[in-house]
Amino acid sequence: MGIPFHFGHDCFKITAPESLIKTTEAAVKSVVPNACFGAGREVTVRVQVQGDPKILVSLEEGQEWSVSDRVKDGDTQDRERRVKEWIRLGIHRVFQASYNLAPSPWGTLTGVRPTKLVHSLFDGGSSWHQIRKTLLEIYALSPEKADLLVDVAKRQRAFFHPGPNDPIGIYVGIPFCPTRCSYCSFAAYPLNSHGHLLKGFLSALKLEIEAVGDLLGELGLEVESIYLGGGTPTTITGTDLNKLLSLIRRKLFTSETTEYTVEAGRPETLSLETLGILKSAGVQRISINPQTMHDETLESVGRRHTVEDVHRAFTWARQVGIPIINMDIILGLPGEGLEHVEHTLREVGRLGPDNLTVHSLSLKRASRLKKSSDGVHIAHSQGEAMVNLARDSALSWGMTPYYLYRQRHILGGLENIGYARPDYASIYNVQMMEERQTIIALGGGGMTKLVFPDRSLIRKANPKCPATYSQHIKDRLVEKMDQIRRHILE
Repeated sequence: MGIPFHFGHDCFKITAPESLIKTTEAAVKSVVPNACFGAGREVTVRVQVQGDPKILVSLEEGQEWSVSDRVKDGDTQDRERRVKEWIRLGIHRVFQASYNLAPSPWGTLTGVRPTKLVHSLFDGGSSWHQIRKTLLEIYALSPEKADLLVDVAKRQRAFFHPGPNDPIGIYVGIPFCPTRCSYCSFAAYPLNSHGHLLKGFLSALKLEIEAVGDLLGELGLEVESIYLGGGTPTTITGTDLNKLLSLIRRKLFTSETTEYTVEAGRPETLSLETLGILKSAGVQRISINPQTMHDETLESVGRRHTVEDVHRAFTWARQVGIPIINMDIILGLPGEGLEHVEHTLREVGRLGPDNLTVHSLSLKRASRLKKSSDGVHIAHSQGEAMVNLARDSALSWGMTPYYLYRQRHILGGLENIGYARPDYASIYNVQMMEERQTIIALGGGGMTKLVFPDRSLIRKANPKCPATYSQHIKDRLVEKMDQIRRHILE
């Protein structure tokens, strides 16, 4: 059966045990993103309730698939988990056969953080060989993606600590940018329309930094890494930037702080003066993010800088002695094909960054590009070719992948990957992505994650809007400090 023209908007009637209907619907949506439920082709799931689970999945006028499994006697939780895993796999197999769909390289995995599954299996006693087998047989990953996950997870183990609160990480969100890129959905307010909010925001941020710094001392907490993101932190310049970085160093640094990062991002914000301030403040890592090395594309997506600005900023950063420079690129930008990516990688390689972060374009609902059109449609094969080209380039520069994540509506159903030269991986990126460490977030749009020893966590978000953040900081600080205090002391 060929793929019907309306595929992606089909409706299905789910016949399954009531406790498994949501699991079945989610599995169908992972294959048919805009599926509706209630009427239509019947999707049937049958589960044997006695003994070892047996699962049968079928699609009306389509294919059927079945499996038998074995679980430990009395292990109800393991049984329930395995049944859901098999249902997801069965849905994928049946729909692929019925609609003549190519298997997804990521199999049944739909989460943002696929490496968390690998770490969970390893913590549960599985060997790396067993984990790879599980990824292939139960989650239906391609051999290449299974190898990638295992490879990345192995490198990440060295970053983990025995407990989630010793030490912790710090994030500081600066929600301002020179302009708003058309693909962006982050907390990023253009200075030309929101610059009048900057002074009040910095005053409120000062209060939060001082409060968190005092709490660190009270609780005896050590800080491993500090990361300034946004937005573009280097939209703040001169005396304001110097005061902010000095305050962070004075109040948030501890004896175990080994990483201080500023997401400089937009190269047009990086003057020699600004880079000198970063260096003097002890910043060890910055990002200079071209996204592409094509001026036409930069203009079309709303970035104010040019390729020449990228070269100039990078040269100046090396000149002042910033130790580690990351560069971000985005695959699948409007109007760009494989030859554009090849040119971008060639130009980035000539500069010689220490880290390369490769993003596959993801059009989120809050992005202007998503709102203004149906998005950018690139065949999976072309997207995969772009990802492979970026991988081969990074490997040829002596880099290896050390963290990755996925997003909804991402180019070709692929992934975002961070590469680093030996000993240049970002501690914060690993801890933030794997959620093994408590991270206290300050500033606009920051997401505090309080992690427990059992790996569960509590999330607490700061307001994205700088005006809202400034107006309510005092009231929010009381609640936030109390929540952090209880988390650490309990």
